[in-house]
Amino acid sequence: MKILVLSGGVLEEREIKNTLEDLQKIVGGYIEIPFLSRVFNENKINIIINEEGKFIEGLEPEIAVIKDGKILDIVYGNCVFASHDHEGNTIELNEEQKQIVEEELETDIVLKDQSKDRHYLVRALFI
Repeated sequence: MKILVLSGGVLEEREIKNTLEDLQKIVGGYIEIPFLSRVFNENKINIIINEEGKFIEGLEPEIAVIKDGKILDIVYGNCVFASHDHEGNTIELNEEQKQIVEEELETDIVLKDQSKDRHYLVRALFI
């Protein structure tokens, strides 16, 4: 199955087996499919992340979810973008869905962690 993976700020296409184990391996643990974007939802695009990503030491921020100029949430660790069928089963992205993901994540922003005196370049997802 063809998916997109955001890792280290780089969005790339990968082909994987359509198994829970493969998805867990990419995100590094138990998966979660949060609702982050109406555009993704309307186009049957799922974002699959590590459900404990915010609490795992060493995972870097990948996506800042922004609404009305304010950061609402930050997604940590690798992110998988896939689709789903009418029964909710995970399936590969089609070309139009890949284009939507790329367009929605085309803006980079810099986050500053003052406690670590460190900067992170992350993708912005405007909702």
